[in-house]
Amino acid sequence: MKKLTGILVLLFLMICSLAAASRPEYRSDVAASNWLQVEDRVIEARDKGGLILKVQYPVFSSKDASHGHLISSLKKESDQTRSFFAKDLRESKELAAKGNRDVRNGRWLVYVELVRDDARVLSLLERSYHRDLAGERWGYSGLNFDAKTGKKLKCLDVFKLSKEALADTLVERLTKKYGRRVLGNNPRRMILSNISDDPYMEFLPWVLTAKGVSFHFRTGDFNRGYAPLPIEISFRDEPELFNKRFLLSY
Repeated sequence: MKKLTGILVLLFLMICSLAAASRPEYRSDVAASNWLQVEDRVIEARDKGGLILKVQYPVFSSKDASHGHLISSLKKESDQTRSFFAKDLRESKELAAKGNRDVRNGRWLVYVELVRDDARVLSLLERSYHRDLAGERWGYSGLNFDAKTGKKLKCLDVFKLSKEALADTLVERLTKKYGRRVLGNNPRRMILSNISDDPYMEFLPWVLTAKGVSFHFRTGDFNRGYAPLPIEISFRDEPELFNKRFLLSY
């Protein structure tokens, strides 16, 4: 009887351990929205040696039948992330099967935080945590949409500036706040390379807030390291820089 009890306890602990392992390690936060909801979906690659790679990504839905155009755009984002992770999981399993131990116990976790949700704009800050043999890394990107059409926004939709003028503006603000040393040799070139006429090919880490546009750069975007370098350009202080369609009351 004691042996049977011991076996049952062991099974229970194993089940609890597996359940805990499949939970999101970071939680998305869209609680301030009255319609948007997010499931943080987790997928793990495992073998007899244990965990190889754990990935997490947000899956979006609406609490009712509203905002179908936005949900369609958000679904595209989720599908792209899932497709990328499926490839990474497959390749990691193949490497582990060949005896490569460096790929084990990795993490690639993506989750979102609601920044703005109104009749004009839906804006989410996407955070990503990546852990592998090279260490731990954090990254940021923005999911910004026209609330009326569901169209994904690029930075040039919001700013009334050319690519070159926007790059110059961002370098000026970054230099003023953090100094030139942390920005490496050519921050303007880096910023220009990440501005695109295609919102799905733009890699500037920006979101629309109620007060302006926030950029979430890191030192590693320009030089080395992962220290955050946030800046904000205010609607109130510089309304002439912006397309008024995305402002609130200025």
